[in-house]
Amino acid sequence: LWYLQLRLPPPRPPATSASTMATREDGAMNEAAMASAEDGAIKEAARKQYWLPLESNPEVLNEFATKIGSQGAFAFHDVFGLDPELLAMVPRPCIAVTLLFPSDAMKPAKAEQLRKLSEEDYKPDDGIFFMRQYVGNACGTIAAVHALANNSFVLGSDSGLAQFVAQNTNLTPEDRGANLARAKFISQATEASAQEGQTATPGLGDEVNHHFITFVNIGGVVYELDGAKPYPINHGPVGEDLLAAVAEVIKREFIAHVPDGMFNVMALAHAE
Repeated sequence: LWYLQLRLPPPRPPATSASTMATREDGAMNEAAMASAEDGAIKEAARKQYWLPLESNPEVLNEFATKIGSQGAFAFHDVFGLDPELLAMVPRPCIAVTLLFPSDAMKPAKAEQLRKLSEEDYKPDDGIFFMRQYVGNACGTIAAVHALANNSFVLGSDSGLAQFVAQNTNLTPEDRGANLARAKFISQATEASAQEGQTATPGLGDEVNHHFITFVNIGGVVYELDGAKPYPINHGPVGEDLLAAVAEVIKREFIAHVPDGMFNVMALAHAE
């Protein structure tokens, strides 16, 4: 419950001794330390959770999207290849792209990317709804949430995800990730949708060797949203077509590093 509390101006405080001020400062520091410890405990609890992984296929993601608030005007579609003639098979407009890639094989390239960005004065757009991943095997869930939350016009205004976005917009990516771990409607939708995949559903906590991320158009720029990274990654201008731009990013930044890896691409685009 949100409310405003009106207060009368307090009376002028009496003179305070240096020792009293020090005591108050110590108390404030202790309160800050306690808040930090509580925040750390929440994130640590989230890290101990494991959800069933969502399979990378349109039927599963579309069911999940419907459960959390998508109105159905846009849907996830398979992208059968990155050549222009195959990209042309995907309906337009395309508003987000998901990528599943071999996570272990990509670790060196990802580490080098973050190292270079740390040496630059890099700052992503403030208007991105981005969250960190703390829950194990929840990367597919977070990829779908990132795709929908950054295109909120596809959501019902009173839907669970629309409310979650509104409640978390002004929070940090870390706090959003911790709140996702406690969002029962998302975990329940994940569990139900994960059972509908075409392959056997892994058990809770089973090791999954592929990772799910999303690309979106924010202010005419392709941004990669990966909950395992500390911030969104700017991959340059979108140009005339998000899917075509992302295809070039995937070839350059992912497939070039793992040419024999298994990848899967889907597009959130106009429903057929």
